[in-house]
Amino acid sequence: MRVADLPAMPELRLALLADGGPGGLDREVRWVYTTDLLEPAAFLSGGELVLTSEGWYRTEADCETFAASLAQGGAAALVAGDILLGEVPPALVAACRRHRIPVLAAPADISYSTLSRTVIDRINHERGRELADVLGRHRRLVTALVEGADLGGLVAMLATELDTPCWALSPAGRLLAGPAHALPAVTRTRLAAHALHAERLPATIDGRTLLPIGRRSAGGGLLVVHGTPDDTTTAEQTAELLALGGARRDERRRTEQQFHAQLVELLDQQAPAAAVTARLRTTGLATDRPLLVLTTLTRGALRSWDLAADLAESALDEDPDIRTVIAGSESGLTILASLGTHLDDTHLARLLRDRLTQFEPVADGGRIAFGLSASPDPAGLSRALEESRHAARLAALRPHRLALVTAGELDSHLLLLAGVPAEIRGSYRHRLLGPLHAYDTEHGTDLVHTLTVFLEANGAWRTAATELHIHVSTLHYRIGRIEQLTGRDLSTARDRVDLYLACTISDH
Repeated sequence: MRVADLPAMPELRLALLADGGPGGLDREVRWVYTTDLLEPAAFLSGGELVLTSEGWYRTEADCETFAASLAQGGAAALVAGDILLGEVPPALVAACRRHRIPVLAAPADISYSTLSRTVIDRINHERGRELADVLGRHRRLVTALVEGADLGGLVAMLATELDTPCWALSPAGRLLAGPAHALPAVTRTRLAAHALHAERLPATIDGRTLLPIGRRSAGGGLLVVHGTPDDTTTAEQTAELLALGGARRDERRRTEQQFHAQLVELLDQQAPAAAVTARLRTTGLATDRPLLVLTTLTRGALRSWDLAADLAESALDEDPDIRTVIAGSESGLTILASLGTHLDDTHLARLLRDRLTQFEPVADGGRIAFGLSASPDPAGLSRALEESRHAARLAALRPHRLALVTAGELDSHLLLLAGVPAEIRGSYRHRLLGPLHAYDTEHGTDLVHTLTVFLEANGAWRTAATELHIHVSTLHYRIGRIEQLTGRDLSTARDRVDLYLACTISDH
C-alpha cells in the first residue's frame, strides 16, 4: 500500500499534516513500527509506517533529531498521536517537512495496536493479491515454455505483461529477441559491455533495467526491460525461464558444432573442391557467394562466456542474408560464413574491431585473438582457413586483450614471427632492445619509440623527425645513442632488419 492510501481508510481517521514533498505520498508502506525512541533509525529497515506518541519529546530541538533519524532509517511516513501533549507539535511537523517525511495525526480515541493491526492486515491482503498475480503470470510463462515457446515468444509475453518493450541479448549484445529498431546495435553493445563490467545485476543504465539470464558466470546473456518495471519479480522469473530455453538452444549448438567440425577436417585434409562444396551445402552455406573464415583463440576467464563466437556473430548479424556455422571448442573456434550482398570482409573487420574496442575495458582476466580471411569460392577455402589461423596466432602476440588480424595484414616476416615460439621471440627482443629499455627506464627517455618510428619511416630523417615532433639534429643525436647502446649500424640494411623485427614483437 502507499502512504496516500492511509488517510483514505475511514476506520483510521488519520489527518494529513505534511505530504513529504514530491513523491512523498507515493511511497510504499511495507510494515508498521511503533516507537518512543528519540533516534529509531537503527531499528528501521526502510518503508515502515512509524507510530509515535511523542514519549521522546523534551524540547523542540528533539523534533529535529527525531525527524532526521526517521529519514536516515528510510521511514515511509510518521503517524503522531496527541496522547501526551494534546496535539502534534508544530516543530515536529516542520522538522518532518524539512526531511521529506509525510506526517499524519491519529485521533486520541484509536489505539496504536488497532491502527497497527489494521494497516498490517491491509498490507498482507495486497501482498497476497500481488503474489496471486505473480503466480498466475509465472504459470503462463512456464506453460508457454513447456509447450515449446521460443525465446521471442517468452520475451513478447513479458513485454505484454509489463506493458513495456523488452529484449533478450547475448553476452556480446547480439539481439536474440525483441524489436530491433527500438534498440540499435551500438546501444546493445554498450549495454552488454556495462553488464559484463557491473558488480551486480539487476542494474539500470540509460533508462533500461538489465537482468542476467541464468547465472552470470555461465554467460547466459541479458534481459533488457525498458524503464524500471514495478513488477521486477516477473522480469526476474522470465529471465530464469529464458535460461532454461537457452540451455536447450546451447545443447543444439553443441551438436551442430560437432557436425560442422567435419567440414573443418575436410578443409584440413585439402579435400577436393567438389567434396567441400557438397558439405557446405549441407550446412546451409551458399557456395556461389564469397566465403569467410574466422579463427578465434581464447585464453583465461573470457573462455567461460564463449565471448569469441558471440562477438563474431554480433558483427556478422549486420548482414541479413548471411549464414554462419561454428565448429570447434571453447579454446579454438572456427567460424565459417557465406557473405551476403551488404557485407564484405573489410567491412566485417571494421565492425568487429569496433566491438572489440568497446569490450576491451571489461576483458580482464582473459584474451581473445581473431584471425580473419576470405575466399571467393569453395576451392580457396582451405587456404583461407590456414591464413586465418596464422592471423589469429599473430593477433595473440599483440598487447591487446581482444585483437584482430586479417589475412591482408600478413606479410613474410610477420608469418615467420607467428610461427616462432613465444620464449624465443621474447629472448630475441630482449637481446636487441634490452639496452634501450634499460636506458629509457633510467633516464626517462623514449629511445625504443624513436627507433620504431625511424624504421617505419624507412630511415627518412625528416619524415621521422616530423612524426616525433623533434628537430632533425635531435633525431641524429638519438639515433647515435641507439647505435652506441645496441652496437648496431642503422645505415646497413642487415642491422635495420634485425632491429625492425625486434620492434614488431610485443613485449607483453
